[in-house]
Amino acid sequence: MTNLSDWERQLQHQLDEIRASTVKLTDAASKIRGRSEIRGLTVEVDVTGEITSLQIAPGAMQWSSTQLSSALLDCHRRARADAATKVEQLLQGVDPRLRAGIEELRGDHDRKKPEPRGQMSEDEIQAADDAYYERRNTQGWNS
Repeated sequence: MTNLSDWERQLQHQLDEIRASTVKLTDAASKIRGRSEIRGLTVEVDVTGEITSLQIAPGAMQWSSTQLSSALLDCHRRARADAATKVEQLLQGVDPRLRAGIEELRGDHDRKKPEPRGQMSEDEIQAADDAYYERRNTQGWNS
């Protein structure tokens, strides 16, 4: 067994690493933005799902209130899903000591473990479809 001062130095070093990782994670998470655009509506959300930007094209103002509210809610849902996907991608590269604590706080330890690589979840399939159609609508269907 090593002496007590070596052990304390090792613990201090590990604690410093965890603190540095926490600062990096916090900084990266604060920059995450989810975004969705649907027929002239654009919604951007932060990591918590709060709307940070909302743009409505003049043509969308001609829609009925039901059409507009439905499109806004759908756009907001997609933006939140985009942000959640980015958070999950961020967490894949985080220090495992932090990830374990984050999963515990989120209650992930009670959730089903991720499917093996190569298989997509329903949410991932939906996000990929949404991204494909958004890209097609933005870049055109003939490109």
